[in-house]
Amino acid sequence: MFADRQNEIIFHRENAYKFLKEKNYDMARMSFMKWVESVRQQNINTEGQLEDDLNKAKKEYSDFVKNDPLYISICDQIIPKIEQHPGILQTDLYKVFSNINRSDISYALYFATEHNKIKRVKKGRTYSLYL
Repeated sequence: MFADRQNEIIFHRENAYKFLKEKNYDMARMSFMKWVESVRQQNINTEGQLEDDLNKAKKEYSDFVKNDPLYISICDQIIPKIEQHPGILQTDLYKVFSNINRSDISYALYFATEHNKIKRVKKGRTYSLYL
């Protein structure tokens, strides 16, 4: 079982970099996410023995995102709206940008927060957004 999980982790990590090299950002994004999740699950199963590996995978995913065209494009659109409307709710931002997939907006907002581009403050079942 452990070997299968390790193989899964290696598979997703290698795919992430293979797709990134090919500039297939959609597949790279998915592979980075699966890599992190695979390490997270195995870290739970091993009672935290892969904490360093998990942190490394998360950092490499975050570094990938900084150059992800999807992330850059969405940030370029939503950050000016947040600047114009400090405190706008994330759910309202989905309505303003109804032409963009909600999960893509969530992805961009999560990493924009991690990259200190915006601040998200929990408000009920959503977030208030600030620069």
